[in-house]
Amino acid sequence: MQNNSPYAHGPGLKDLLSSGLRKHLSPLQHRFYETHLREKSHPEHLLYHGLKEIPSPFLLPDLEPAVELLKEFVSSGKKILLFGDRDCDGVSSTSLLGAFLKKIHPGELILKTSNEEDYGLCPAALDFVKKHNPDLLITLDFGTTNHLQIDELASMGMKVIVLDHHEIPERIPNCYLVSPKRQDSEYPNEKICTSVLALKFIQAYLYSTLEEYQRAVWVPDGNSLFSGFLIYRGKLLFQGERQEAESKFSIPILDETFSFQSSYPEREWFYHEFLKYPAILEQYLHCFDLASVGTVSDMMPLYGENRIIVKEGCKILSKLNRKETRHREGLFQLLQLMELDEKKVTSKDLGWGLGPMINSAGRMNRTDVALNLLMEENPERAQVGAKELQKLNEERRERTKRNLFKVEGFLKRKKERTEKSVLFCYEPDFEPGVSGIVATRLVEEYKKPVLFITPDHGHAKGSIRSYGKENVLNLLKKAESVFFQFGGHKEAGGFSLEVGRIPELAKIVFETADSWLQEEQKQAVLDQTPSLVSLEPSELNAKIFQELSVFEPFGHENPVPLYSIKNAKIYHTKPMTDGKHVRFRILGAPESIQCLIWNKGKDFLDLVSKTGSLDLWGSLEESTFRSKTSLQFVVSYFQESEN
Repeated sequence: MQNNSPYAHGPGLKDLLSSGLRKHLSPLQHRFYETHLREKSHPEHLLYHGLKEIPSPFLLPDLEPAVELLKEFVSSGKKILLFGDRDCDGVSSTSLLGAFLKKIHPGELILKTSNEEDYGLCPAALDFVKKHNPDLLITLDFGTTNHLQIDELASMGMKVIVLDHHEIPERIPNCYLVSPKRQDSEYPNEKICTSVLALKFIQAYLYSTLEEYQRAVWVPDGNSLFSGFLIYRGKLLFQGERQEAESKFSIPILDETFSFQSSYPEREWFYHEFLKYPAILEQYLHCFDLASVGTVSDMMPLYGENRIIVKEGCKILSKLNRKETRHREGLFQLLQLMELDEKKVTSKDLGWGLGPMINSAGRMNRTDVALNLLMEENPERAQVGAKELQKLNEERRERTKRNLFKVEGFLKRKKERTEKSVLFCYEPDFEPGVSGIVATRLVEEYKKPVLFITPDHGHAKGSIRSYGKENVLNLLKKAESVFFQFGGHKEAGGFSLEVGRIPELAKIVFETADSWLQEEQKQAVLDQTPSLVSLEPSELNAKIFQELSVFEPFGHENPVPLYSIKNAKIYHTKPMTDGKHVRFRILGAPESIQCLIWNKGKDFLDLVSKTGSLDLWGSLEESTFRSKTSLQFVVSYFQESEN
């Protein structure tokens, strides 16, 4: 896809790598790589974004027999049930596989995502499966820990395939478990979400229909007539002498000549085989849209393969407005409603727009709305479905407001609740589904870390948010024994536990919060290098934005470059939303650069009124409004200038 942005990327990434990373990167690009990404990814994984760098799905355990089983059930027209989790990754993966099977499966196909059921094959979910009694059950984004339930279904004659990326327990279910985290997995990347596993499953199914599936290929390595690579289903079986390969493997071998350009010949050849079949390749590429949404929403690290998937997914989403290539009508109508249909879709749009919109259905126990929309092919019905999902998102906002009203009363009843170093909020009438949003709002108001907990399906679920640079996961680890599960990242985490153990959690939090904050503040001082580079106001321009755009898409573990401006003179402040957000100008910065601060507007304006200059930390972002693209400097942190 052509990039029409006025800030389009510079040199091709392949060119950057052709003679070594350091030689071809600018000093700023090289500093970003050294500062943020060296230990997470090899240069070629980070920068080169070609589809030929993606590993073969056949490296995943149980994938080959699972594909063969699915083919058998499709050809015989047997009943298939797809059952996914309620979050964005669960809905996206179920929609991906469901849309694919809908086109090829002549028998009954049932799609279901969790609504009011608890996570996994809980009693209510198990009852649903038994009631419909499919010949084949495929669970998506859960199932790894449900060995007892799956054994029970197997005893009834039901076949089960699990696509899941969660942690592996001591005992795994007796079924085909496709997971990158299994100890016997050959797949090189553990950190892929279930939407990507659905993409892999579809890719493997498509490839299994080609004649290449039944044979290996011998490709000389260029060193001699007799040495080369034996590649089978995208896996490198052997490298060495041809005669030795023939003696070790009884697979039919086809001879080919090919000039490899990457360090992974098996991946490059596997993709090359898809290029022979444009219609098959197109079906595969179409799956990147929802795979990218699931990847960003599930906070997968955006380097290596995930970076490729999101980059390609954003390209596909940006093309959905073309009627001749539109393959997911419901998703297009959602893009239209969110006014994303005429712009270059970015990873930020996935993380702040599409993902939360799809997630809102699960938060409101109506995942069927999101699932039906993503499966819808009729434009009129898709338009109605998109509006219904938008309405659910608005209801989610209303639930947030109700919770904020309730928590205000909760805190007013006992003033001491607001005087501790961490705000801890739980009452039985708090409403579930929006705890993360409520916690964030409370952080903004009370300027301290917040835990907000609600009853949810017989248990309790909560969210924790940081105020400064403290790592909230380190606080949750102190109460690890209390939780069913917990996780997240430095600034935000989630957890679940029994309702009866909430007082125990509160006791641990209050006893350890002060020492935890002190330790985190010490670490923050040691790590006080928040910006990539300090700029003069005049240097906030398109050139510096373009230089670092080669590292897109940005996201989890591939952060947006952060710049600092010292002694910034602020003028022309324009409060928005009653002062919650502020637009402003910086003296000396180009007139074309709009400056913004979100959520901390009142604190910002108070400080501006007391001092002549501020130190700012922020990032440059593209903003598109009514088809016009401009750059804006979004401030994340600010403080009074030290000199």
